[in-house]
Amino acid sequence: GELSKFYPNTMMETGHDLLDRWTARMIMLGLYVTDTVPFKNVYLHGMVLDEHGQKMSKSKGNVINPMEIIAEYGSDALRMGVVAARSAGQNQAFSMAKVVAGRNFCNKLWNIARYIEDKVGDAYQSRGANPQTIADHWVVQQLNQAADEIAQHLADHRFAEAAEVVYHTIWDAVADWYIEASKKQDNPDMLAWVLETSLKLAHPFAPFVTETIWETLAWEEALLINARWPEQEKFDAIAAGEFTQLQKLVAEARFVASELPGGRQTLLYENDALIADNTALIAHLAKLAAVEHIEKPQGLRLAVPNREAWLKIDEETLYEHQTKLELRIAETRTFINNLQGRLANEGYVKNAPEKIVAETRQQLAEQQSLLERLEHELSVL
Repeated sequence: GELSKFYPNTMMETGHDLLDRWTARMIMLGLYVTDTVPFKNVYLHGMVLDEHGQKMSKSKGNVINPMEIIAEYGSDALRMGVVAARSAGQNQAFSMAKVVAGRNFCNKLWNIARYIEDKVGDAYQSRGANPQTIADHWVVQQLNQAADEIAQHLADHRFAEAAEVVYHTIWDAVADWYIEASKKQDNPDMLAWVLETSLKLAHPFAPFVTETIWETLAWEEALLINARWPEQEKFDAIAAGEFTQLQKLVAEARFVASELPGGRQTLLYENDALIADNTALIAHLAKLAAVEHIEKPQGLRLAVPNREAWLKIDEETLYEHQTKLELRIAETRTFINNLQGRLANEGYVKNAPEKIVAETRQQLAEQQSLLERLEHELSVL
């Protein structure tokens, strides 16, 4: 009868502190009255604590009014801020920094949409993915992989992990790499498909901003909430791999060039087909003055596997750079030793605020990564 609309259910979501006080009693009462369990799965969320790790309580005066946060940052930002880095059953302090990061993510979506809609125009009719360049094939690969990972995380109720994939795929892969690459290799069909797919992936986590953007798409009529989850699109794995190799070259060129005097640098290459086929793209992505072919190697060689590329500098600048590099490596090693000593101190780890300890661990990871990169650069000089 009418009860079947509501009973039995599939999922019960509650705080882990109510498992024995409420959830178990609901199961027992349901069995007693109907001889049927009321739900098959129970998702236990963690407690949202205050910034000091204490349980929020009106009597303590440490509660936060979510409506005030929504008024300032938006409901999607609050939603993403609460979901981010919060695994099931894990008590965790509320972080305004994560809400701000959620707000920035929503702004990034707006900026991506404005750029793409301006490129494709109001008369555009959706034709789906049509990869042509190595960047096109690479972004199809990235969004295909993200769609699979997010769907699996959601099916496993790993919402924080799914949100992490959404955030980094759209911020890093789409905004930082593909949108920049598209400025030199325009493909309206791919731009439209990338925007559509990005909105679909982000919709469960930022429903309001994504639905609002979707309604501005001239080639879409139905609501985003009714759209199908992204399906796997075909791409060339070799072309996608070539863009991955190009990314490594660009990242290294950016890193090394930022350490050199004299403004924008010129990249030189000898026998490298990937560089030869993508000179304009590399110059744009790496913010170089030019990319030029040479017959004889010279300058500062970039520490990129299987690439024959140099930055054009004279011997004096090369010597100064090597000296600064050795000094920076020594300073980085000292800093790493200090951080490791701090974390090896049980009193520090136990008594310092959790936020400070987490920041120290993050600093250590960043410095170790920097040291590895600096040593690699020095080894090829």
